[in-house]
Amino acid sequence: MRNTWTHPVFRPLLFLALLVLTMHALKSQWHRLGSPKGKAPYNPDQGDEKRLVVGHFMLGNTYPFTADDWQATFDLAEDTLLDAIVLNIGPEHWQLTQAQLAYELASSRRIKLLLSLDVNVLPHSPDELSSRVVTTINAGRASQLLWDDKPVLSTFSGHEFGDDNWVETLRLISRGLEQQVMFWPAFFIPPSDFMAKLYVDGTFAWNSGWAMDSTSMNLKEDQPFLKGDKPYMAAISPLFFTHYGTEGDWAWNKNWIYPSDNLLLPNRFLNFISPHAHTPTPQIIQLISLNDYGESHYLFPVRGAQPGSSAWTEGMDHEGFRIMCKYFIGRWKNGMSEIEELEDGHEGKVVIWYRTKPKDGVYDDAVGRPDRAEWAEDLINLFILLPSHSAHYTLHLTNGPADHTRSLKSGRLNLLTLPFIPGNVHYSITKKEGSAERVILEGDGKEITEGGAWNFNMWSGSVY
Repeated sequence: MRNTWTHPVFRPLLFLALLVLTMHALKSQWHRLGSPKGKAPYNPDQGDEKRLVVGHFMLGNTYPFTADDWQATFDLAEDTLLDAIVLNIGPEHWQLTQAQLAYELASSRRIKLLLSLDVNVLPHSPDELSSRVVTTINAGRASQLLWDDKPVLSTFSGHEFGDDNWVETLRLISRGLEQQVMFWPAFFIPPSDFMAKLYVDGTFAWNSGWAMDSTSMNLKEDQPFLKGDKPYMAAISPLFFTHYGTEGDWAWNKNWIYPSDNLLLPNRFLNFISPHAHTPTPQIIQLISLNDYGESHYLFPVRGAQPGSSAWTEGMDHEGFRIMCKYFIGRWKNGMSEIEELEDGHEGKVVIWYRTKPKDGVYDDAVGRPDRAEWAEDLINLFILLPSHSAHYTLHLTNGPADHTRSLKSGRLNLLTLPFIPGNVHYSITKKEGSAERVILEGDGKEITEGGAWNFNMWSGSVY
């Protein structure tokens, strides 16, 4: 029989069909390996893309976790308006077991999960890394966070693993899951090198959550990624202090701070909450962290096991940080107004946080003074949310022998700092209408003391 497609009339049609198929295949490959250079910056407002907020969670602190512990953790995450929990997984088999349990239990929850491979401690083996990922996700596929219908996979570090090893690891994971993943790592390399890696689908700048020097917080770490051609995940954290020495069971030789005293958490959020529509913003914010007690930036109450950190976490409540995160997530992700969360008739909300040890006090412990301690500022931080009203509001704060008074603005968020000294802390908000003045909110802070061990962790409290 004569082949009709060989006729000269149909040859152009055959060529066109082959060209279309080839371009479609190339487009799919580009989408998998990374965006071609020259593409416009990623715009989260295009199409139906949503802003997401996730929280970093250390599986290494979950050795004694039960199903009830996981459910309580999911409850807190959902109440904080998180979209997903990032499970940082290390090499121990029990961490894999806990990860699988979490995926099983979260299958019926709103909260989603994703893995972060802690490549600093995991075996540098594509087979072992891929096995952990596939085994965990398959324990509860419905729990997995997706981006563009692909499972999101992150890391802590890992650039030293090598490009060929990552390509092979991702190939094995895709084969095991029978679908491609969205690879969104935290590599500690120059932004241009990071974004140029074809197998990287999204970028995450872990250190963007803190100032790396004594300057105030800004978008310096974020800017290259915000202007880049791949979706970006930014870090937000309430503080950073770790205090491990060189001897004993926890001889990790980690003893330093990052500047955290001057309204770090709210200012970092406000960097991305802008009235200007053209202002770049990340596609995902990762809160660091939900339960890393060793680095003092835990947002959730202490639960599970502590890695030798109880000396600086005991009695240091961080619920105030979680409350602020919930407020700012509502504004950044859901577009809530500055005071929208205050219900009708609500008098207001106060969050207070500070270190409980002056930076230049006399202390004595075997680990010694933390590196960069000179960057700290002895400040009491306040987040005060007040409804719109014609009344006059005033903050009254007593710290030891010092009395502070500040006028506050209604119908907005007030952020302010006051210097602290050793002594008790008491605060109140008064509302004055005409000649009548009354206290509407008040509370006691944690006493600021000297002596004992070094501690640059913070206490937080709230009243509303």
